[in-house]
Amino acid sequence: MRGALVGLSGRTALVTGGLGTLGSEFVKTLALEGVKVEIFDIKTDLPPILQELVNEGFEIRVSLVDITNYLSVEIGFNNFVEVPTVLINCAGLNTVIGPLPLEQNGPFEYYSEEEWDSVIDSHLKGAFLVSREFFRRFKSSGQKNGSIINISSTYGLVSPDQSVYEYRRQRGENFYKPVAYTVAKAGMIGLTKWLAEYGGPLGVRVNALAPGGTDGGRGLDPEFVEEYEKRTMLGRMASVEDYNGAILFLASDTSRYMTGATLVVDGGWTAR
Repeated sequence: MRGALVGLSGRTALVTGGLGTLGSEFVKTLALEGVKVEIFDIKTDLPPILQELVNEGFEIRVSLVDITNYLSVEIGFNNFVEVPTVLINCAGLNTVIGPLPLEQNGPFEYYSEEEWDSVIDSHLKGAFLVSREFFRRFKSSGQKNGSIINISSTYGLVSPDQSVYEYRRQRGENFYKPVAYTVAKAGMIGLTKWLAEYGGPLGVRVNALAPGGTDGGRGLDPEFVEEYEKRTMLGRMASVEDYNGAILFLASDTSRYMTGATLVVDGGWTAR
């Protein structure tokens, strides 16, 4: 353990989408602070960095859970040894790298109802179902100090800059950042505010984190990275480590007087 920097040691956290690019980094960060971490994901194979931590004795467990299905969520919670006091809603579908059908990433007129439903469900419905069960378990446990962090996005605050993707259209892909992603991430901020009002008397703080674009070793198109970086004040995309301080701040009592807020960490993208 790196050390109890923010007083989280010994607590239990649940991270949905905890095997993804950002989620696995959040799991690692919490585990290194002595947090017992539970993961909900639609896969169970730990990435190497998390497997190494498990081998070293850090408490990380993953459950195969479809967060868009309440029964699956309930079963996942039933498997916990301890009721979590920290919840990070990090799961959700995003744009797949590479050419896609018009129904997924083409002009708005072609965007399909099925794609809309899958994106909204994976972000908003999933966060709703998991947060609801979190509150049920938290209230029955008698605990009074909880924190929920909903992962939003800069695209939940401002519309996607579609000119970033012009290079793809010039090479014939007809690509647009889809509408459902922005609506889902904006919805996460609305959910945050509602839950903060509800959770205040119960001792649960609820905040959102709005990260910017992240180069997490996913093989991003160099042209996309170049176009994106031109539009940030710091001249670069974020690395996954750039959000660790924000996660520790929001999860811990360091932010004990903060709720209903959205913490923006985007290299200045939304300040222009």
